[in-house]
Amino acid sequence: MKVRKDKSKDRSRGKFELFHPGNLQKQIDSYGYNFSMGRYCAFLFVSAAGAIGCGMLFCLHWYLIVPVVFACVMALPFLILDGYKQMYEHKRFLDISDYMEQMLYSFRLNQKILIALKDTRTLFAEGRMHEVIGEAIHYIECGSYRYDLYREALEIIENAYPAKRLCAIHEYLRTVESNGGTCEEGIDLLLQDKAVWTDNVVLLQEDKKAARMRAVFSLFVTMLLALIFHMAYRTMPEQYTIVGHPVTQVVTTLYLILNIAIFCKINRQIAGSWIVREDLGGEKIGGYFEMISSYDEKKEAGKSFVFAGIALGIAILFGLLGKALASALAVVAAVLLLNQHKIGYRIAYDKVVQEINRVFPGWLMEMALLLQGNNVQVSIEKTIDHAPVVLQSELQNLSDSLKRTPNAVGPYLKFLRMFELSAVLSAMKMLYAISESGNGDAQSQIRILVQRNSKMMDKAEKMSNEKSLAGINGIFYLPQVTVSVQTVVNMVVFMLVFLGQMKI
Repeated sequence: MKVRKDKSKDRSRGKFELFHPGNLQKQIDSYGYNFSMGRYCAFLFVSAAGAIGCGMLFCLHWYLIVPVVFACVMALPFLILDGYKQMYEHKRFLDISDYMEQMLYSFRLNQKILIALKDTRTLFAEGRMHEVIGEAIHYIECGSYRYDLYREALEIIENAYPAKRLCAIHEYLRTVESNGGTCEEGIDLLLQDKAVWTDNVVLLQEDKKAARMRAVFSLFVTMLLALIFHMAYRTMPEQYTIVGHPVTQVVTTLYLILNIAIFCKINRQIAGSWIVREDLGGEKIGGYFEMISSYDEKKEAGKSFVFAGIALGIAILFGLLGKALASALAVVAAVLLLNQHKIGYRIAYDKVVQEINRVFPGWLMEMALLLQGNNVQVSIEKTIDHAPVVLQSELQNLSDSLKRTPNAVGPYLKFLRMFELSAVLSAMKMLYAISESGNGDAQSQIRILVQRNSKMMDKAEKMSNEKSLAGINGIFYLPQVTVSVQTVVNMVVFMLVFLGQMKI
């Protein structure tokens, strides 16, 4: 808990430091771009003028225009930084994409990590990627290491560019250099996976930009609508106008400040990392999986029956008191409570199935790479520690069962059997076939496994993109909510003023 508080304080301190122009300039310089104070002052002037103009259009008092201007000035450093960060993340993505492709092609020729790194560095004449590759080369050439020379050297690049695909590529290259053997099929597999990943990352960013445009358009249209309503109030006779009413003034001020916050939120959504997939609720899905695994229908049905009985008793009581509506609502609640265990289970089941469909192809991809130099049982064991949360317990059970009965098909068929997923069952049957076949047959079986998995990988990436887009798509509705609240409050104030004048 203390560590989390310290980290939170550090982040807050970092945000406040951006209000100093010098710190903002340093942060932008660290992204590799130049930002002058003259440009910052120009942005500051334009944002302040825009805030004052909006305040005057809505006829705000000067002392209420001040907080709107202040909100704009406070938001400006973050908007500027997010703009440069978006360009920086785009460049990082291009660098890591080129690095992975060139490393794979270079390694295929000589099967030496050091030579492949030197070949790849020639692609980057300058910049961060050139620097970290140089550091990795220097680390290898020095020859001093703690545990694993190539792992520690390549971790320099992985720490600078924390892409999951990069770690998988490095792991495969280290395995081939250590164990020898052919690597053509593994390289082809990694190149295919990298192409799917690259295409879907680009598609995700294009979708995010399109969603941003929709959200900004929604913000603009709702602002225009609010201004039209305001102009309508201004044209009314003086005794009925609410333009200068304190409630209208305060609500309009809050409306403008909230729109500034929404605009900042929109920009923040597209300024995230292109190469690091954000957390998509793995821990929560793990909880759902535990609930399904330990689900006792009779026990849960008993709980539902008790809750429904209480609700039904309340319904009878309301009926005896003559409150028909309350009694009917209690009966509806009793019906829902009687089936709440089924509803909860179905929701959890659907979410877990969706998550399995999203992460299973990635795990199968890792298995296909590990099978190039390991048997099935060892490959499964190596994937457990860093497997997705929703797969870890089942993988551990599978590994334990294979240690007891290594040649049995049963452990493979029991893997995620409760969800009855045909793609998973087919893949596990294929893994069993690989474990039972010889080296020659195993390679052909692995090739078939990869071919089946490629479409699953593409579908899984698109599912991840849809989950990532949920946040920015939801922002589209926020301007509609804020303008609706402002309009309703203004209408209530107008009705009160109108009725007050009628009494007079």
